[in-house]
Amino acid sequence: MQNRGKTTWNLTAGALALSAGLAASNAQLGAFPYNPSSAPQSPLPYELEMAIQSKAEGARTAMLRASVIKHISSSPTCYVPNMTQAQWQEAIDKFQLLPPTQVPNDDPFADRFNVDQRKWNSAGNATAAPGDASRANLTYSFPADGTTWGLTGSGFATGPNTLVGALTTAFGSEDRGKEFVRQALAAWKKYAGITYTENSDSGIAMDQVSTRRSSVGDIRIGGLALGSATPVLAYNAFPGSPSLAAIVGGDMCINTSYFSVGGTFPDSTNNFRYLRNTVTHEHGHGTGFVHQVPCTGTKLMEPQIGTGFDSHNNDDRRGAQRNYGDRYSGNQSLATAVDLGNLTTPALKSFTARDLSVNGFWNNGANPSGADFYKFTLDSAQNVRIVVTPRGGTIITEQQSFQCDVVSPVTYSANAAGNLAYVLTNSDGTVTVGTVDATAAGGTETFTFSALPAGSYVLRVFDNNSANPTNGANPNTIVQLYDLDVQVGTNIYANPYANAGVNKRVRANTTAQFIGNIHSATTEIRVATSISRYEWDLDGDGTFETGASPAASAPQPTFTYVSNGVYNVSLRVRDSNAKTTVDTIQVTVFGGTMTVTGNSVSGQRGTVVPFTINGTNLKNVTAATQVSVTTGSGITVTGTPVPNALGTQVTGLSFNIAANATLGGQTMRILNADGNLSTANFVTVTAPPCPADLNGDTFVDDSDFVIFAAAYGILDCADPSMPVGCPSDLNNDGFVDDSDFVIFAAAYETLICP
Repeated sequence: MQNRGKTTWNLTAGALALSAGLAASNAQLGAFPYNPSSAPQSPLPYELEMAIQSKAEGARTAMLRASVIKHISSSPTCYVPNMTQAQWQEAIDKFQLLPPTQVPNDDPFADRFNVDQRKWNSAGNATAAPGDASRANLTYSFPADGTTWGLTGSGFATGPNTLVGALTTAFGSEDRGKEFVRQALAAWKKYAGITYTENSDSGIAMDQVSTRRSSVGDIRIGGLALGSATPVLAYNAFPGSPSLAAIVGGDMCINTSYFSVGGTFPDSTNNFRYLRNTVTHEHGHGTGFVHQVPCTGTKLMEPQIGTGFDSHNNDDRRGAQRNYGDRYSGNQSLATAVDLGNLTTPALKSFTARDLSVNGFWNNGANPSGADFYKFTLDSAQNVRIVVTPRGGTIITEQQSFQCDVVSPVTYSANAAGNLAYVLTNSDGTVTVGTVDATAAGGTETFTFSALPAGSYVLRVFDNNSANPTNGANPNTIVQLYDLDVQVGTNIYANPYANAGVNKRVRANTTAQFIGNIHSATTEIRVATSISRYEWDLDGDGTFETGASPAASAPQPTFTYVSNGVYNVSLRVRDSNAKTTVDTIQVTVFGGTMTVTGNSVSGQRGTVVPFTINGTNLKNVTAATQVSVTTGSGITVTGTPVPNALGTQVTGLSFNIAANATLGGQTMRILNADGNLSTANFVTVTAPPCPADLNGDTFVDDSDFVIFAAAYGILDCADPSMPVGCPSDLNNDGFVDDSDFVIFAAAYETLICP
């Protein structure tokens, strides 16, 4: 939502901006007449209309009302639902002097997405112009509590961040609370070409930097206790603006006071949808979208948060994909086609994807974002039915008043924004197998290619509406949503969609939360289908050990990691047709403590002894040079360490014990970026089968006699003057005496060690 800067009242000019607001659910918002008896209809809630009328009279009322409506559409702040007249009055009084950063691209009453002047690019810089349907790769971070948070340009004071504590208290663990916030980002991952990776956060104060920094995320998520009396649930800076005075940088400030208000953030209904939709909405501003009006409780980006739906509705999806493309964003050429794989081997397979889009008239490649490319392979001739179905719904653009008819409705068909068509070619695009363009705009294009021969194919789906340019007078109308079905054989059903969340960070030895059942979904519509099981590989070893049969399904499992490192965590979603899909995220674990337990080893001089290290935080033991013996001499570590998936065991290493290595227990040290740990007596060196060879030259001769005689004269191995390890104690009784001499003499006679 948008920023505000202080000015003064000027009712003569009608200058009023309402740029504060909250998040909440109210499908009837904006559906109340302000005077049921005699006044003209108003598109605003009754309570807001009363607040406006208390501030102005006559013609000024209409001017003020129009200004409020216009600025609601571009505010960067969100409102709670069912606001009282007093709350609306407070919002007007407090925020009216703060002008918005921009005017929407078209009529503020039009039920369209509206974009800000900047969006993120693939490198995490908010320098791109909107509308190019290009992918963004964003980082995000959670600043620690106590970090200075907030932007004065929002109309609120700054203060110490309190979000982490609020999430921990509300959800029982820090990562569980953060995971429900991350699910808001996962919604954008589902519907737009945006990927997310969590960064550490250095704790610098909230600022307005719109370029990538390694010290913090591109998107930072924090919070302040702004009070529950204010109707503002949260505010969020836009990505950036080239000329207008805006709060920029994409960062979020959540009003943590609402974690203590029943029916709002703590409400667990629909997997905490109230909180998730608030964060999803706020991040919408952070990715470059402004409010939509009228407020009918049908769109994510309305000023008041709705909970009658989950995350993005059709027009929000169109807006997200106008700026960033769909989740396959970038597949706009033959070289970057989405690979659907082999649809015949090892078994027949169909493919379905929902909520995709093209962005304007393709015009033979003049507008790359107007076409999507896919490729697949057949090992045998098959009947292949390809269906491209336009989506988007029909939108009435005028606000409806409570108990009143719409005065002059304008109907807009998002189903027919473009005219979908498709072409199937050979693998390099030089031979056309078939072109399917049988229906007008809004019609489904479907065709069955009978006995399509074995081979590799490319499918191009495009907008064939020449009246739908890339940058027309109203660019917000040209995005065409569609569903794609590539059906092979007979009743070969498509796989479901899996969404494991977004790449995240979690501290070792704490509870990590995973959620797979919010955004995962079935895709097959030919038969009744439901998700039957959520299975996880939480340790990244390639085995789905959590939620797999016969155990119970695991839609929201927890796990504790004990070792630092990056874990590939995979969710496998299984539907009632026994079809599965896997989604993988990366979990970066930090803050682990290195330990070594048990498994000490012993070895004779002149031998190589394999050994295993057991403990914690061993995942990043990746080189033999990180392991050494730090006492005595004559022992080197060789081999290549092989940590197990959880970093609790390392194999693949050996102690190479020299013939003259120091006898007795020696200390092993592990030194790497995760720590410096020494373990005493981890390896014990013993004498070889030729114990009288005291100098390790494989002979028992006069030089060994000199060594033995010196020890024989000392006698007691505990004597400080005895050589370390008491090597002349050949029977290991703690003394160098006559019994040792008998053993030595026999070996001396033999001379050469066996």
